[in-house]
Amino acid sequence: MKKISAVLLVMVLVGSVVFAGFTGNIETSFGADLEAGTWGFASATEITSEVTVFETLVDNAGEGDIWAEISAELTFVFDYAESATNGDATAPVANAEITAAKIASDDWYVSILGAGDAPNFASSAIDENAAEEALDMSPVDYFGPGVGVEVGYAGYVLSFAADRTFNALDASNYEIFGAVTTPDFALGDGLTAALGVAGMVEDIPAAAVPADKKGSVSAKVSYADDMMSADVAADVLLDATSEFEVSAAVAVDPVTVDVYYASVDDGFEGDTDYAYGSQDDILSAKVVGTVDAATITFTGKDLLNSTDLSAEVSYAVSDELTVGVNGGFVVDTEAWSVGASAAYALSADWALAADATYASAETLEVNVSLESTTLVDGATIAISYESADVLTDNGKLLVAATLEF
Repeated sequence: MKKISAVLLVMVLVGSVVFAGFTGNIETSFGADLEAGTWGFASATEITSEVTVFETLVDNAGEGDIWAEISAELTFVFDYAESATNGDATAPVANAEITAAKIASDDWYVSILGAGDAPNFASSAIDENAAEEALDMSPVDYFGPGVGVEVGYAGYVLSFAADRTFNALDASNYEIFGAVTTPDFALGDGLTAALGVAGMVEDIPAAAVPADKKGSVSAKVSYADDMMSADVAADVLLDATSEFEVSAAVAVDPVTVDVYYASVDDGFEGDTDYAYGSQDDILSAKVVGTVDAATITFTGKDLLNSTDLSAEVSYAVSDELTVGVNGGFVVDTEAWSVGASAAYALSADWALAADATYASAETLEVNVSLESTTLVDGATIAISYESADVLTDNGKLLVAATLEF
């Protein structure tokens, strides 16, 4: 009854829009494609709020309370697509979602919203996939979500999910998932480590195939002192074959180093978010150093295959002006590029930025923007021009205002 009453209370709040702490943004822009000759308005509004309801279930004097915690998020989105005539509007979207449902005390909790995700410690700080997300061999995607429970105690997290159905031949099908993540263990002065494991068994007897078993093992080690910091993490996915990823980040002032390596088996389940296709091995690295007012960055992506190399130097000429030069070379295709950039604070309210890049494909990319985040409190006003190749394309002009609250 306690759980039901708390859920009903959240639903009443969602339905009545009685939320504290609304956040969101409203954006309106006017754009013109100088090459195509089209123009029009585009606008979007998103409002989000979250409420957390606590209800005491048991009060044990001297041992702490036990309470129910339910969090819900409400989102309204109004999206108006750019049109050359009248700005066609899509239907507004409203979404209400319960994001947490727990019974908890000071050092433990039980979540009834669903099984937690498989541990995932390693990801790339260098590469991005097609969706512009960090490259990540995610065990979460490998196992998929599960309907079950999550239990936390003293920093340990245990997840369990189970599902059993029956097909038309009365043969049972089942899926069982479990995962454990440890807290950070102190191994020494400034040195910590954490572990995580997950596994799943699926059995479909009617298909006359053996039960499908797969698992993952994750680990991370961190070290920090007054001189340096270092983090090393790894995820290993296990099936009939296996694949793994390792990420490392080391900072020793004034230099930081990021390295990412992934060993991918062709056809391995879950290989959907890699930036370079179906290569068996991916190795990337980035080194950033600061010397006085200059920041120097060397990046090497996909070093074992295409070998995409780039370098950039950014120099703060003054408090108002920063200039930079950059260049890139892809060994596999022999494609190259060179570029320059500049950012100048025109006043306390306006900043001007521009960059240009010439590539071996005989293209000249140009971007110019004038932006203010202080002229109007809580708002960003921007005027920008961009062209993928000013030698063949007149480019696009955009005037936009964004209000965040």
